[in-house]
Amino acid sequence: MSRRTQFRLLVAITLAWVAWATWSMIDDPEPFTLRVLDDVGDPVANAVVAAEGRQLGQTGDNGLLEVDPQGALVEVDAPGHVSATFTVTPPDDGVFDVVLKARILRGHVVDPAGRPVERALVSAGSARAWSDEEGRFSVRGAEVGTVKVERAAWEPVEFEWGGGPGEQEVMIEPLNIKAVHITGEAVEEQFDHFLEMTERTELNALMVDLKDESGQVLYRSSVPMVAEVGAEGDMFDLEEVAAAADERDLYLIGRIVVFQDPIAAQAIPEMSVFDQATGQPLTSRGQYFLDPTDTEARAYALSLAEEACRMGVDEVQFDYVRFPDVRPESAHFDAGVTLDVRAEAIRSFLREALEALNPKGCAVGVDVFGFVTTAADDGGIGQRWEDITSVADVVSPMIYASHYDPGWFGLDDPGERPDVVVRRALEDALERSPGRVVVRPWLQDFGYPAQRVRAQIDVAEEMGLGWMLWNATAEVTVGALESE
Repeated sequence: MSRRTQFRLLVAITLAWVAWATWSMIDDPEPFTLRVLDDVGDPVANAVVAAEGRQLGQTGDNGLLEVDPQGALVEVDAPGHVSATFTVTPPDDGVFDVVLKARILRGHVVDPAGRPVERALVSAGSARAWSDEEGRFSVRGAEVGTVKVERAAWEPVEFEWGGGPGEQEVMIEPLNIKAVHITGEAVEEQFDHFLEMTERTELNALMVDLKDESGQVLYRSSVPMVAEVGAEGDMFDLEEVAAAADERDLYLIGRIVVFQDPIAAQAIPEMSVFDQATGQPLTSRGQYFLDPTDTEARAYALSLAEEACRMGVDEVQFDYVRFPDVRPESAHFDAGVTLDVRAEAIRSFLREALEALNPKGCAVGVDVFGFVTTAADDGGIGQRWEDITSVADVVSPMIYASHYDPGWFGLDDPGERPDVVVRRALEDALERSPGRVVVRPWLQDFGYPAQRVRAQIDVAEEMGLGWMLWNATAEVTVGALESE
């Protein structure tokens, strides 16, 4: 061995001994905290941290993980973010920040006509975002893979996303619902009959009464107000009904009569439309109304709707969402009864319903008088077509030809031409509707033979719309339905 080699070996041994001696004189270094943040400073949960091929752990909801400082090269990977590698040295303050860039999925949702669809929920893994008025969405922290686009009362859509830039255009279309009305008594006594009907015919949905014109709540409810006013009907278990519908892939709609309520109006007069001339809740044509501007009256209907949604209903159809059409000057409303008050009371009720039900996966539907599709004003009841269709998920005009006076649509006797009435009313409805709302009419299934009921259905389907058949006693004209 040469002297040069001997010298180099001696130096190496000496340096190694010095390092060992230095290390032996101090305690083991303390672990430090790794904090993983995204590029706007928010903590990143479930980030996997590894060093030299060894996994050190996952960050918690606060983005923190205590790590061993032995590995200087740290790899961090988190769902919805671009992975990164960092050279780490133990920080003086005990916390080392790692910043990951969030993946962002952008795009817009449209209907088959290319019109923007608002309030569509876009989900990419655990990251979510809603489309805006222009149908645009931006999902921050989007995970690569399958993306789901959903909106209440519309067909869900899925597509694959590779994580790259650019905008995605997603087309969704409304569910084509074909339903019939079922009273609470009919649910209690012959629900199996209606289930069998859906197996034999084109029906793919059922509409059941949850609270009807009597003011009774027909299913077994736990909402405190139901017992307080004495509205317990207890006719059926809604969760069982929803499970039976779900098992058959049927769309379940629950109908709640909102402001026409003789039980609640008389039990709690403060919620009612009060007649100052009589000192009693107002009666109009034998009907009692709750005040649409009263906070407690509105909350009653919304609490029932939220409960129904939790129990498995796909859509809540609010009926009698209006002011009484006949009312004296002595009728008192908490906030007044001017046109602006009427319109805003109905709009704001539906907005509250959307905020409560859409996050739970339920659509908000509303029934309106048939003439509203054509009338320019609110008919004195707060139902103005443009207002309601700009808020609700589903709007169902009650197009019952026998209820139209002579002269409507140029007909001497509208009741004799239900097909013409349905066509003209729906033409007006669609011309005045934004693309984001589903128009699904109620069609008349009383007083007509099967041929005339079918003629109404054919008109709705020619216009690309679903439909619901109304008969107050739940007697369905099965002969008007196509066989499955």
